[in-house]
Amino acid sequence: MKKLLLIGNPSVLGKNLENILKQNYDTDFISTVPKQIGSIPFNSYNALLLDFTLLHNYSLTISKTAKQCYPNIIVLFLCPTNIPEQIILDLYESGADDHLYISLSSPALLLKKLDILFTNYHLATKYEDSHITLNFDSLTAVIEGTATSFTPLEFKLLKLLSLNPNTVLTRQYLLYSLWDRNGNYVEETSLNSMICRIRHRIDTENHHYIKTIYGIGYMWTFPS
Repeated sequence: MKKLLLIGNPSVLGKNLENILKQNYDTDFISTVPKQIGSIPFNSYNALLLDFTLLHNYSLTISKTAKQCYPNIIVLFLCPTNIPEQIILDLYESGADDHLYISLSSPALLLKKLDILFTNYHLATKYEDSHITLNFDSLTAVIEGTATSFTPLEFKLLKLLSLNPNTVLTRQYLLYSLWDRNGNYVEETSLNSMICRIRHRIDTENHHYIKTIYGIGYMWTFPS
C-alpha cells in the first residue's frame, strides 16, 4: 500500500477525508505547521499533500525540501481558489506535481488525481544520447560529462519534449501539462523564457534540440 503524508487540516476537503485516505493509503497527518521540516522522513512516503491555506508560502519550502530529500515523492498542493497566479507558478517551481482547488474538489476527486499521478509518474524516467543524460527520477542532468542543474519545472518541460521526439507539442498542450491543466495561470512569455534557458544549456554549435514550430509549438529533435 502506498504511503501518504498530509500536512494541513485533515478535513480540508471534508470531514470524511481522513477516513477515506486511510481506507486507500497508509496515511499520516501533521495538522500543525511543522517547525523542523528537516526531521520529516520524506523518503518514507510516496506522496505529500500540502494544505496551502494552513501553510501559506512555507509550503513552498516544505515542497523544495521534500524533493531534495526524495525526488520521487509526488507533491500535491490543496489550494484556495483565490490564490494569486504568481503563487501557482511558484508551487510548480518548488517541485509540485499538481494542485487541486479546495472549494471545487472532493475526497473522490483527490483519490482520482492521486491515482493518475501514481500511474503516470514512473512511465519513463530517463533520456540519453551522446551529448546529454537526463534522469527524471533523480532530477539530475549531465551534459558532455558535466553535471548541470535545472529547476523541477524545467525538468518537467524537458521530460515532455525529450520523451516525445519528432512530435510537435503545441504551446497549449505544454501549458496544460506543466501548470494547472488548463493553461490559465502562466503567461506564454514564461514558457518562452524557460525554453530559452534550456536551449542555452543543452544546445551545441551544430545541434539545436528544441525546434520552434512557428505559430504552433515546439518539437524535440535528436542530434545527428
